[in-house]
Amino acid sequence: MKNAIGYLGCGLIAVFVAYFINASGGVLLLELLTLGFLLSCLIYSLTKKRLRCSISVGSDVANKNEQFELEIRLSSGIFPLPTAMAEITLGTTDNLSVVGSRQISAIVMSKRPTVIKAEVKAVGCTTGSVFIEKCVIHDYLGIAHAEVTRTLGAEPIFIKVLPNIPETGGQKEVLRATAENSSYDEKDEAETNETSLTPTGFPGFEHRDYIPGDSLKRINWKLSTKKEGLLVRLDEKVASSSQVFVLDIPPGDMFGGVYMKNIDTTVEAALAMLDMLVREGFESEFVYYCGGMWKKADIKQYGDVVLLQEDLAQLRAYPKDKRFAHESFGKSTPPVCFSSCMENMPGELAELLENAAGSFVFTKLSGVKKVSANVWLVDDNYEFERLS
Repeated sequence: MKNAIGYLGCGLIAVFVAYFINASGGVLLLELLTLGFLLSCLIYSLTKKRLRCSISVGSDVANKNEQFELEIRLSSGIFPLPTAMAEITLGTTDNLSVVGSRQISAIVMSKRPTVIKAEVKAVGCTTGSVFIEKCVIHDYLGIAHAEVTRTLGAEPIFIKVLPNIPETGGQKEVLRATAENSSYDEKDEAETNETSLTPTGFPGFEHRDYIPGDSLKRINWKLSTKKEGLLVRLDEKVASSSQVFVLDIPPGDMFGGVYMKNIDTTVEAALAMLDMLVREGFESEFVYYCGGMWKKADIKQYGDVVLLQEDLAQLRAYPKDKRFAHESFGKSTPPVCFSSCMENMPGELAELLENAAGSFVFTKLSGVKKVSANVWLVDDNYEFERLS
């Protein structure tokens, strides 16, 4: 409004000069002002219709806390005229962050696209996106402006951010609970008359005290409870079944900050658990929805955890109709479910409890309380705590 009033004032001055001082000079000044206004309106009108924008990036995979460069290309269909001033605001999901100002201003002056570079930092795992949140063009005189975001044709780009595999050490309570939740044959765990004789000549398995690094599958949990100390079985007959883990990522507010952080902690806590079990010699299955389908990863060694880490980089929130569409939710041996549900998501949390049974792991950030008999919370340091 101020620019419009100022321009009108210049016109009045030109009229005053033409009438009282110099007619030809005043008329020339008035003509120049009128020509400038018409040219500005023409360029402004053409820019609204023909300005185009695209975003590109060298690699669509990034590590957490890594910065990467993207290019914003502005092209014009009105060359040799320059375009009006374009003011672009970049937007990202909350696991990505623009380094510096999110607002960029530019004019396309030539036939070639104008290339603008921006730095983005990956701050959380799973798939994030960078997009044009808003684009406003201004005429040269600063009188008019219009938003042209919808007509730019700028498609968002997607960046897959690799989660970390945190090292948590051996958390004995978690390891024991995981082993007890597996479908072991109780006859194999107890002292028995069915198999080998011990060196003493009495029926049963031979045992020794647990040493850090021993396979978790060889711990005789029932006998250890009686003896108040971990005992490792020395025979070769061990259970082959493994614990099943399921990852649950329901749709939520991807632009609220807190929920994206909650997803990040949930995914990395699951990887921390798998890594901890592998180091103890424990095999497991990990079920998750990714790339438009449900997948199952057999985790037998550390390399399997690394492959899973790479695949989880492309993780997104599950479609509502696919969330529980996997047989693991209906197994007789309930899985351990890592869920990113939060206290302020009562509908999603209720659906989880209705469709899944067994153990649940939530983050402390989620605010979820003891909603079931077997609930664990994990903090930002990936320490697991069982709610009593």
